[in-house]
Amino acid sequence: MNSSTGDSDGGLVQLPPMYVKSEKSTCTICCEEGDGYHFGAEACRACAAFFRRSVSLGKKYVCRADGKCQITANIRCMCRACRFSRCLEVGMNPAGVQQRRDTIGKRETPKTPPLLPIKVEPLPIGHSPLLSSTSSSFSLREEPSSSSPLQINFKPSEETMPILERMRQNYAKMDNGRSIIHRREGESLFGQRIPRSVNYKEAATVSSKEIALVVDWVSWCFDDFQQLSSEQKKVLFRNFFMAFTMLESSYLCHINNREDVIILPSGDYIDLNNLETFYHETGVKLDSVQKVSAEDAAKIFKQSFESYRNASIRPMIREKVDVYEFFTLCTCLFWDFGLDGQDEQSIEIGRIVKEKVFKELSLYLRFVKKSEDPSVRIGSLVTLLPGIQRSVRRIQEDIEISNVFNIYAPSEEFYNIINGKFI
Repeated sequence: MNSSTGDSDGGLVQLPPMYVKSEKSTCTICCEEGDGYHFGAEACRACAAFFRRSVSLGKKYVCRADGKCQITANIRCMCRACRFSRCLEVGMNPAGVQQRRDTIGKRETPKTPPLLPIKVEPLPIGHSPLLSSTSSSFSLREEPSSSSPLQINFKPSEETMPILERMRQNYAKMDNGRSIIHRREGESLFGQRIPRSVNYKEAATVSSKEIALVVDWVSWCFDDFQQLSSEQKKVLFRNFFMAFTMLESSYLCHINNREDVIILPSGDYIDLNNLETFYHETGVKLDSVQKVSAEDAAKIFKQSFESYRNASIRPMIREKVDVYEFFTLCTCLFWDFGLDGQDEQSIEIGRIVKEKVFKELSLYLRFVKKSEDPSVRIGSLVTLLPGIQRSVRRIQEDIEISNVFNIYAPSEEFYNIINGKFI
């Protein structure tokens, strides 16, 4: 049986057999009967076609009702601005829309296909003039049932989900900064950035540039973070940064439907099908005679990349993690406990923040995602965290091995970033 849920337009995600749902789904945009997983979200054919046309033609819609229109199939002329905003809210990814299907052609080798321009930010800020002019807020109604006879209006906002919504908005702000700091020399700030495969030195440069951005993002997201001493802030951030890097890359792979690459915050990627390109600037002498080739380095560390894919990227894809769930995982990783040098105040603040975020997510899951038992979904999400932490430990071990045996030459700065010995 073919596991594809796709059609001739190329807009559907190709899912492995284990990921394909056997039961009929519901369109998360208009609540009609769904037609599978389109562009990163459950959708009917009509909404998938609308999203594909809107993106491919570069349509800009304006709502005349302040972004509060009802989006249901029984409305004859539903607002296109609110419909498109709803598509983005539920996780539909513009990068999944193929502009020209005939440009790739046949491949005789298993080389990684070129990436479409990557959508790094999970969701745009609804009222930001830098992004879409349409509203990103939405309102879904809890359908009447025997167990829930009430009709409940729930709109993710700073009032209903203050922490998670702030994280979403500030993530988009951080992403605007990324478009500037990761711009290549001679590259237009306003042009479309074309992703490319990078080597380890270029990946290290991306990581070093990310630190200041992620520090600011964390500060913007959590008011309670400001209560901590400078030293306690460092304890949390040193523990968080690499875990966040691994988590975010997995999430970016998920929303771009790619498990053959590791997508970096810059939009560039590590090509897992051709790992020697990642090490192509090796050539470090072992005993003043022998050199380690890029091919040999790739063979040595190939299993580590495969482990990361199995422990983090594929589970993220399998669980179809959405934007608010992603930020919940970020919260859990940041407000960790039992860290060397961590004091009781930091642990207690972290406990309170995580409790608030879980309550926000529970409401979102119940009234927006229509989950009958949010606790089961939250439990499934939390099980993703050990895989992230294992991946961090694995890369720390690898860089130690590289230093001892001179397999490749990471800079001291990158070594310290990996091991949390910065700031």
